[in-house]
Amino acid sequence: MRGLLTKPAYMGQVYSGRKRMRPARQRRSATHPIGTLARGWDPIAPEAWQLVATIPAIVSQEHFAQVQAKLVLNQQSASRHNKTHAYLLRALVSCGVCQACCMARTTHGGLRYYVCRTKGVPRYAQSGQACRSRHIPAQQLEDVVWHDLGALLRHPAQIAYALERADGGHWLPQELQARKEALRKGRVTLETQIDRLTQAYLADIIPLAEYQRRRRALEEKMQVLDTQSTQLAAQVDRQAEVTGLMTSIEAFCQRVQAGLHGATFEQKRRLIELLIDRVVVTDGEVEIRYVIPMHPRSEHVRFCQVRKDYFHDIRHYRE
Repeated sequence: MRGLLTKPAYMGQVYSGRKRMRPARQRRSATHPIGTLARGWDPIAPEAWQLVATIPAIVSQEHFAQVQAKLVLNQQSASRHNKTHAYLLRALVSCGVCQACCMARTTHGGLRYYVCRTKGVPRYAQSGQACRSRHIPAQQLEDVVWHDLGALLRHPAQIAYALERADGGHWLPQELQARKEALRKGRVTLETQIDRLTQAYLADIIPLAEYQRRRRALEEKMQVLDTQSTQLAAQVDRQAEVTGLMTSIEAFCQRVQAGLHGATFEQKRRLIELLIDRVVVTDGEVEIRYVIPMHPRSEHVRFCQVRKDYFHDIRHYRE
């Protein structure tokens, strides 16, 4: 409807070049997988439009201008801009049943809920049917999320464990050293075997064909050890990087801990926007997707403003 009401063709003038395509500035859904190409459109100033044709006018310029002014007023007074009721997790809750976002709603009795948007508007659902999820009591969900966030910041060891899991399983420093020593001893053993094999061939103990077969097998084992040594060196570098990240994260947690008790609603909201990407509620289960700043520069930037790979074809990053 808005597209129809903004067409200057109703005034008898057909223009081209009224908008230009651009990459998307926000992801369509925090719960949908990455990889879908998304685009948006930016309007072009009217003085840059190109007049293509003139047709009979349906409305006058005065009426058309009045409609545009009304559209601007409607946009400014839209319900999505209503901040009368305070919601700690506004725009951060998703439905785990249908993957749609949840809207904040307050009843006439003052009860606050997060409600899946497809319950009231089924056309937004992929199945075309209203979601079966229940209304989520806002206060209970906010208490659960805030308590869990506080526990995470007071015990950074949980973050360290998550980093270790994300790293694909790591060895402790002493295990890394033991593995490095084992690879060194294995290489020395193989080099000794090659020397003895060469001496046996030179002494005419084994024929040339047998010597070549055995040496080839030993060299293949040597190559495997070299590959493992390279991987181990990369693992050591990664371990040092993770250690540095944890130092920065622990420092951040210590700075934030002091202000957790007695934080105002605005302070809680800013902290949640920084550290939580999404809260997914599936019936009685709550999944909190945290994003922890790993550098002081990232402590003032929200995760959704950092992740740009939501907006492009995933193949672009594989090239």
